Amino acid sequence: MKLVFVVLFVLMVLANEANSQAVLPAFVLGLVMSRHYQRHREEQRRPRVVAFAFLTPFFFLRGGLNVSLAAVFANLGVLALLAAAKMAPKLGLVFPLARRHAGANATFTTLLMSTGLTFGTISALYGLNARIIDRTQFSLLVTIVVLSAIVPTAVAQRWFAPPVPAEQPHHLVPPEPSELLIGESS
Repeated sequence: MKLVFVVLFVLMVLANEANSQAVLPAFVLGLVMSRHYQRHREEQRRPRVVAFAFLTPFFFLRGGLNVSLAAVFANLGVLALLAAAKMAPKLGLVFPLARRHAGANATFTTLLMSTGLTFGTISALYGLNARIIDRTQFSLLVTIVVLSAIVPTAVAQRWFAPPVPAEQPHHLVPPEPSELLIGESS
């Protein structure tokens, strides 16, 4: 685990020196390590816990500190247009696929798949740091990215969540194969 974090921090420093986002190497390292982590689930859990507890908050704090709420409130009309431009194509393209593959849970699946929180924030931060966009544009983009993750998820959970199956009484649950006695005849 220490080696993974050393490699991650070296890649983050290199990304920072290249004027890129330091969080991008985490995705690349995750892709490189995916096959290993698929076979070793416990090793996957440890870095994930550290990343979510330590690294992720700094990334989102860095982005959040650059948001101007005054710019957001001054541009509510533009915010609504951006929200429609972001959500309409995603919902329109994901829903037909979800209906085909998820059936009765298509709306729930569509709403949960219509996010882009991490890469949207990375893109906006890159644009701000490279001076491609200004702080007002950054504020609007990050607000849309956050709202397009939170609102559909809340709607999906509130109104479209699939029913949770009730637990069966213990005596109706079939025994595990390891619980069966060897040599027992039926």
